[in-house]
Amino acid sequence: MLSFRTTSKLRLLAAAAPLGLLALATPAQAQETPASPAPADDQAADNSADIVVTGTLFRRADNETPSPVTTITADSIEKRGLTTVSDVVNSLAAGNGGAVPQNFTGAFASGATAVSLRGLSTNSTLTLFDGLRPAYYPLADDGQRSIVDLNTIPSAIVERVEVVRDGASSTYGADAIAGVVNVITKKEIKGLDARVEAGISQRGDSDSQRIQLTGGFGSLSEQGYNFYVSGEYQRLGSVYNRDREFPYNTNNLSSLVGRDAAGVVGGGYTGKNANFGFNPPTSGSSSGATVAVVRPATPTANSSGIPFGTAIGGGLFQVLGNCAQDNLILHTTSAGSYCEQDLINRYGVIQPRQTRFGGTARFTVNVGSKAQAYLTANFYQSKVFIDGTPQSIRSNGNPLETRGISLPVFLSNGQLNPQNPFAAAGQAALIYYRFGDIPSNLTNLSRTYRVAGGIDGKFGADDSWGYSVAATYSRTDLEQTRRGFLNIAGLTKAINDGTYNFINPSLNSQTIRNQISPTLQTRANSELWQVQATLTKELFQLPGGPLQVGVGAQERYEAQYDPNPVPLRDFITVNPFSAVGNRYVSAAFFELNAPILKQLEINASGRYDHYSIGFSHFSPKIGAKFQPIKELAIRGTYSEGFRAPSIPELSGAVIGFVQYTPSAAVQALYGNDSYITSTYGLGQNSTGNPNVKPETSRSFTGGVVFQPKSWLSMTVDYYNIRKKNLIIGGSGGPAAIADAYLLTGVIPAGVTITPNPVDPAHPGLRPTPLSINFLYGNGNVLQTSGIDAQIQATFKLSDDVKFTSILEGTEILDYTVDDGSGNGPQQYVGTLASYVTTSASGTPRWRANWQNTLDVGAFSLTGTAYFTSGYKGYAADNLGIGCDKTSENSALYTNGGVTTTTGGPLQCTVKHFFDFDVSASVKINQNFKFYVNIVNAFDNKAPFDPNTYGGNNYNPAWSSAGVIGRLFRAGATVKF
Repeated sequence: MLSFRTTSKLRLLAAAAPLGLLALATPAQAQETPASPAPADDQAADNSADIVVTGTLFRRADNETPSPVTTITADSIEKRGLTTVSDVVNSLAAGNGGAVPQNFTGAFASGATAVSLRGLSTNSTLTLFDGLRPAYYPLADDGQRSIVDLNTIPSAIVERVEVVRDGASSTYGADAIAGVVNVITKKEIKGLDARVEAGISQRGDSDSQRIQLTGGFGSLSEQGYNFYVSGEYQRLGSVYNRDREFPYNTNNLSSLVGRDAAGVVGGGYTGKNANFGFNPPTSGSSSGATVAVVRPATPTANSSGIPFGTAIGGGLFQVLGNCAQDNLILHTTSAGSYCEQDLINRYGVIQPRQTRFGGTARFTVNVGSKAQAYLTANFYQSKVFIDGTPQSIRSNGNPLETRGISLPVFLSNGQLNPQNPFAAAGQAALIYYRFGDIPSNLTNLSRTYRVAGGIDGKFGADDSWGYSVAATYSRTDLEQTRRGFLNIAGLTKAINDGTYNFINPSLNSQTIRNQISPTLQTRANSELWQVQATLTKELFQLPGGPLQVGVGAQERYEAQYDPNPVPLRDFITVNPFSAVGNRYVSAAFFELNAPILKQLEINASGRYDHYSIGFSHFSPKIGAKFQPIKELAIRGTYSEGFRAPSIPELSGAVIGFVQYTPSAAVQALYGNDSYITSTYGLGQNSTGNPNVKPETSRSFTGGVVFQPKSWLSMTVDYYNIRKKNLIIGGSGGPAAIADAYLLTGVIPAGVTITPNPVDPAHPGLRPTPLSINFLYGNGNVLQTSGIDAQIQATFKLSDDVKFTSILEGTEILDYTVDDGSGNGPQQYVGTLASYVTTSASGTPRWRANWQNTLDVGAFSLTGTAYFTSGYKGYAADNLGIGCDKTSENSALYTNGGVTTTTGGPLQCTVKHFFDFDVSASVKINQNFKFYVNIVNAFDNKAPFDPNTYGGNNYNPAWSSAGVIGRLFRAGATVKF
């Protein structure tokens, strides 16, 4: 991601705290409103009645700017029972497809979480920490999009989260096209605060613990300074697929499919779940089970040193070991024998084990009567452990094709191979096998360091000048430890020497296992420093108030060091990806705020960014707020922006895989032999391009803020965003390119192909592609629009009884992408698109949440409902539009279409998901509070979704709570 200017030190002064206990929707301020409450002991105290809101450089008498801003206070976070900043941000209705959810264990940036406003993906939302940028996570989302890991922000000291739901490139920088998330921490804490919390799911897993301890002293208003330190620890236990009910605990969906003419369940069904997770080797794409199966083969010469073979027609499959030894079921068919194994049930992970801890120290001091300075330092460590499925000896092409791997006739010492049952006949043994005796897992350990400081204040005879100077440095170190992945040299030696026992793997020594699968450790890091300064001035009075002008400048350095984890390409199934580079970004910006009339405010801003890698751009923005009566305000903005290419998009590389089955015409050309009829993983290799251009955007918003009564406020805002020159890793689709290449040899400009070994039966024909290699380039045009609505009502029923209700929702009206193919824009709303950039989480039309809180004296009860609408089970950018029940070209058919009843319709749609959380607390006295949380109180189940790939038959972006199930947490807070 690229440049942006961060805001001046943004803070909400206690004298103008947000209205309502749960200020998710900030009411208009021009009408009569109750006096703001006095600041709490743990909040910043200030003599000013002004506030500084994310989205503007100026202090204001109200927090309704022309841009829509959502504020989530610490009190609201507490009442909702949210435990992490990631939970807070991703609960927003405006947070749509493209985010990185915690439970997507297959993500490139696994272990991190990131936000995506407006569905524009993680690289179009800017995340700030106290108005300043933190370093990116060293691993990019999908190997392309640089992200800020929300897990590195400590939750114990969060005062509020402000979200600008509008383009903000003119104020903050290029990647604020979709908006800004600004996490603001407390600047003053007095006394000692402690929290202890524990939780567990109704099913006895997903156990959690949280401990926080914060202590501070000094009063800014009385002594002129405050110092505090804070530490926290969080742990979250694993959840496995086998511990959940059908259909999340298996890939065997045979009970849902109809019967063929012979009455066989699932007969003739060839979709994603054709093998039901059992991996019978009758499929050419099977990777095998943890009990080896072999088939007679003709040895094939090659230069890799790995013994290969080509299956002999009519040769029967044979179990090499004993199915019972691994609690598998023996099956015998006309093709031979194999062992039934449900890999999802045995090894699948829904939620990885996570441990986090960190600490913060902050010193804030008044400098004279008109300025305040601060210095803060943070450390945060996050460790995520993800169990994996044992690795298969048959790789589908990374870094080389090993589906033809075989046990040789003779060992390296010249002896006949005792593990090859066909050796005496001079035949190799084509082998299907997973190394069940070598556990596979990934550990991500990240450590983030941050220091920041600044000073801001006023000067001049009438205090009409304001200034802010701030600087920060942050760094994230990431260590990845992979266990169970197969080393090519070690595996080749073990096979050729006969030292690995495939017949009875329990007899293998740890030494030979370590030879085949040595521990692979890789290290990556990222860093960022920035300095910035702003100067504001009230020039003169206009009818509506002072004309304010502000100017600022920023210098930033960002670097990413993410080397290829397998530079020698010596491990099977470890995806090679890399991103190494650095840049400087210089920026200058201005803002002008003109209250032309008491009823009309005009705001204009602009920013010029210059990148040391050669990009420069000016981003303007203009907004207006018109308040004809005190109960009603009308607001709108227009802005332009750009997003410079990220370091991975300029100099990185990443390989992803798509399932590819050659077309019928290609299969006919190759005589329909087993070489060409198998589905396999086709690599999509996207490589950085120094010539790629920035993305550009224009957006506008328009809305109303209506507060007919002091206790009731409503906002409705329309947004419309258009992005051009979207940076993509190839267009046209790798499958279509592969088919055209195999039929005609034609390859599009800018594309290269890395081939597999040739077909032994047709050595004169082109070999199938191992990978399609693209340079990142500029392609699509994206258009999206929608409506945000928020309603807040606060009823004071008596002196100590209050009821607060807050409803917010977002409807996406339009999300279309034109890829330039001439087919026109494709509509993504309500489907699984965009398939790649959202990791098949899709674009649901509706998201909403409704929070209701009843405060009765020392008791508080909150119920919060979360709703995500259903969507169609296909993606226009994957395999096409529609829900064809018969065609293998249908997106649904290929990606897991199943019947809901025998002979019934395909799973063409995914239902909506509704989740209801409950939180209750009671103050025992002024110092002690006890609380309980129930997450997914109704134990609602995640809707069945066999079409996504982020989770097994469910969508982790929207419905993880429906798989974890009802969850209980209880805790206590103590203050001294």
